[in-house]
Amino acid sequence: MPALPVHVPKDDDAFLRGLKLRIKDAQLRASLSVNRELIFLYWQIGRDILARQDEADWGAKVIDRLATDLHTAFPDVQGFSPRNLKYMRAFAHAWPDEAIVQAPLAQITWYHNLALLEKLKSRDHRLWYARQTIQFGWSRNILAHQIETDLHGRQGKALTNFDKTLPAAPCPHCPNHSERICRRFRSLKRNCGSLKPGRRPGNESSGVDRDGRLSRSHFFLETST
Repeated sequence: MPALPVHVPKDDDAFLRGLKLRIKDAQLRASLSVNRELIFLYWQIGRDILARQDEADWGAKVIDRLATDLHTAFPDVQGFSPRNLKYMRAFAHAWPDEAIVQAPLAQITWYHNLALLEKLKSRDHRLWYARQTIQFGWSRNILAHQIETDLHGRQGKALTNFDKTLPAAPCPHCPNHSERICRRFRSLKRNCGSLKPGRRPGNESSGVDRDGRLSRSHFFLETST
């Protein structure tokens, strides 16, 4: 006789959802932990290769031999090709500080780190893009696209131009004009509340030019009433 299906009571739906979230969270933390250990291992290998080259004057062929030996010792483990060992060496050379490797760089994949190495020269820019990758969860391809389109430079220009693009702040004493206009009016020892609302910036009858400045005639017209 076939077994009857077991149904979870509706009251237990929230319990089941909670279990699923916990399992997914544990899987994510496990994958992040594995990635963190892998990045740190690659950095250590690269650091040791650099030290060995300085001490024993290793030539280029030594890395090829090292790759063969590692493949023989760990036939089921990928990542120890001559090319990748050279990347590890470049990675360790670019990041001599272990603390930086352990913090932001170990939170992104090896392929993300390779994109930073290959496409950027500035250490600060590499760190900036690494942190953006962590914050927004970029894939390796999205990271490469953001670098190629100079997101860092574009955001810097936007910040530099921020004050120019902000709307004028309203005056806390006079709802009809901006703080900048009223501040100039008050510099003449006048109450900005006596200013009449202009129809539109740039309109000659409002007394406000297109740059938001009050004309001299406007000062005298408004203060003479």
